Amino acid sequence: MSEDDEHEAPPASLRSPPASSERLVGTLVDKRYVLKREIGRGGICAVYAAEHRYTRRTYALKALLPEYRSHQEARSRLLAEARMLGAVHHPNVVEVIDAGMDEGSPFVVMERLRAKSVEALLLARGKLTVRDALVIGRLAAIALAATHKARVIHRDVKPGNLLVVRTESGKTVKLIDFGVATGWEEGIIDDGPPSAVVGTPHYMAPEHLAGRRVTPAADVYAFGATMFECLTGQVPFSGSFEQVYARSMTSPRPDVRKLRPDAPVSLAALVVKCLAAAPEARFPTGVELCAALDEVTLEQKEGGSLPQLETSRRGYVRVAYRAPIEMKLPDGMVVEGAIQDLSAGGLLVTTNRGIDENTNVTVRFALPSSVIVLSDAVVRWQRSALSDASRVALGVELNDLAHEYKQAISDYVRSVDAPS
Repeated sequence: MSEDDEHEAPPASLRSPPASSERLVGTLVDKRYVLKREIGRGGICAVYAAEHRYTRRTYALKALLPEYRSHQEARSRLLAEARMLGAVHHPNVVEVIDAGMDEGSPFVVMERLRAKSVEALLLARGKLTVRDALVIGRLAAIALAATHKARVIHRDVKPGNLLVVRTESGKTVKLIDFGVATGWEEGIIDDGPPSAVVGTPHYMAPEHLAGRRVTPAADVYAFGATMFECLTGQVPFSGSFEQVYARSMTSPRPDVRKLRPDAPVSLAALVVKCLAAAPEARFPTGVELCAALDEVTLEQKEGGSLPQLETSRRGYVRVAYRAPIEMKLPDGMVVEGAIQDLSAGGLLVTTNRGIDENTNVTVRFALPSSVIVLSDAVVRWQRSALSDASRVALGVELNDLAHEYKQAISDYVRSVDAPS
């Protein structure tokens, strides 16, 4: 993209009008960062691929949605996220590059990761191999140890906030999204109704659900819930907020091996300890958790080396790619989702609404070059999480894609793909 077309307006959305976050694509933040395309969108923030105007390096820039720019709590949270990320510096934690204010609104600049979330892996596969679960767990525990050493409590550890990242030396895992993190000494949740408690209920410790003071042991519980799901495809306790809270307080801890008999006994025991109802019965911080998990990992040592993440190959080479997508159904309804990976043949999409197999859809998404694709497609398969039917993965095949779009995807896949 040249200097002349940096501020070109994006094409109209399938929806009318386009999302407020999408309208910011092409704008300049703090006179340095050009927003090239949207990577992801949350409740109050959007994340963009942003190119530094002078170095031409691309980063991930997180900014408040326009409608929240004057919201004091939202502004404070984003500034706190920058501060928490600045306190933690570790290869298994997303790195903060810069932060600042643009026209009175905060933004955070982070390293840009070519990655797929563990949540997407679970939705696509149902559950992970014991080997992959153990490697992902070990790397996540290392990230938590570094976070807790920096006197930070993440408060939202879950599969969606763990990314499997391709690097020059292979694959690794990074902990992301410190949007609700808190300082260790500041770990008090504001009083309020259950719906006001920050985090994701299925992975939250009982004391966190109750709105009480949290310690690093709350992150250890969330780690245990995440590992349980990686191994079994299910969360430890399902249901409504109230049901999850009651069950996490009083129900017996679920046994991984009842659902996954091939899981090592020592690993199953570690997960149970992490899921203890009382904080003092868990590992106190990620440091102790990491040491215990290292012992389990060494038990599984094979061929003189520690296990590595497995790599699968299909008909098309698939690479991680993050971008919002809109899928228009034959009846005119538009379903929003997030692309997790792409290939010359199609896309892996996560969404909160299922679409029947063999349904023809019209898709709209941005290519890595920031060009907007509008194309016919068909949903070839869908899979829902065992414990939450609103978490869905879709395999979307692209039909009659224009040659220039196919070439752009193929070039991107070749640039990213490398033996790990």
